Amino acid sequence: MKAYSMHLIIITLLIPLALEARATKQSVLIKHVIKSTEQQYAPDHRTAVFDINYRQTKKGVVIFGEVDTLAAKDTLIARLRRNIKGELIDSVRMLPDTALGGYRNGIVIIEVADILDKSHKQGKLTTQVLMGTVVALLKKTEGYYFIQMPDRYLGWIDTASVSPANPNDIAAWNNINKIIITELKCTVRKAPDSSSAPLCNVVAGCILKKDNQNDEWTTVELSDGQKGFIQNFFVQDLDGWRNSRILDGDNLEKTSITLLGIRYIWGGTSVKGMDCSGFTKMVYRLNGMELHRDADQQAHQGMKIHPGKKFEKLRKGDLLFFRSKKKKNRSKYITHVGLSLGKSLFIHSSISKNVRLSSLDPSSNYFEKSLLKRFVLARRIIQK
Repeated sequence: MKAYSMHLIIITLLIPLALEARATKQSVLIKHVIKSTEQQYAPDHRTAVFDINYRQTKKGVVIFGEVDTLAAKDTLIARLRRNIKGELIDSVRMLPDTALGGYRNGIVIIEVADILDKSHKQGKLTTQVLMGTVVALLKKTEGYYFIQMPDRYLGWIDTASVSPANPNDIAAWNNINKIIITELKCTVRKAPDSSSAPLCNVVAGCILKKDNQNDEWTTVELSDGQKGFIQNFFVQDLDGWRNSRILDGDNLEKTSITLLGIRYIWGGTSVKGMDCSGFTKMVYRLNGMELHRDADQQAHQGMKIHPGKKFEKLRKGDLLFFRSKKKKNRSKYITHVGLSLGKSLFIHSSISKNVRLSSLDPSSNYFEKSLLKRFVLARRIIQK
């Protein structure tokens, strides 16, 4: 009897251990499935949403979180159902959030809108978006929209900076006459007079609705319906501007030189301030091409080239990439980018000296030894 009781005690103790071991094994499997699906559909969280978690219950497994593509969700659920035991409860939310209703897009209505990594004022600036840009709205929290920009970059924008738009609004915006600001910085005035009071400021790349035009002034309309006036030599018809872009080294050089001295701002992508990749992005944007947002992302665009032993093979417009200067990160991870002006001379936005010229040639007055040591690779965006 005593032996029988002892066996019962042992069995009673072993059952929870066995269940725990099975749950642990299944947990490892679930994590693997989530991770592999994430790598397939959202390898870069700056441009795709795949925020998935789970919990195990007595009946099975609850999967929750959010994704931005139906294929990612369907693949995840199918893989889990093939690999786990028990019931699978799908609580994954799809973006855009249905709470947005028919307003799945927005039009930026301020000169330069800051995009943050978090939905509150303590969020870090990660990028910027200019007036007139159409963005995708994914979800909303108090005071902020979570958006995706034309370059697919994700972030949070203040609701006061964007006007929600339904499909009819976007169709109307796409069909109206628009102008683009071609001057680095200028002012929209309340009357067609250079001494008139300012209505708002605008910067290069901003897009506004064109209302009318005479020999000297263009009438524009802001998102709130106010009419303003801007001198013609600060603007160009958007369609005409797009058709006039010639993406070549000389034009990239001319644009980059006009940006010399602009201050460095981490996360900046406008002439109000820009970081290294924000600078290269702006130079290419003003010449009709949209680069990816960050330096390591831009390092996958175009074609990798051999710069030559003395950088003699570099052309104007090539992108130069550099690794981190921190001792703890001596790998080839890309943290900085510059724009070649041919051979060893290049231009870049530096955290210490704003937009400036530098060189990889030791005999040059612009030589920077630390950058030469950190140089990793060069890529050619323009294949002509």
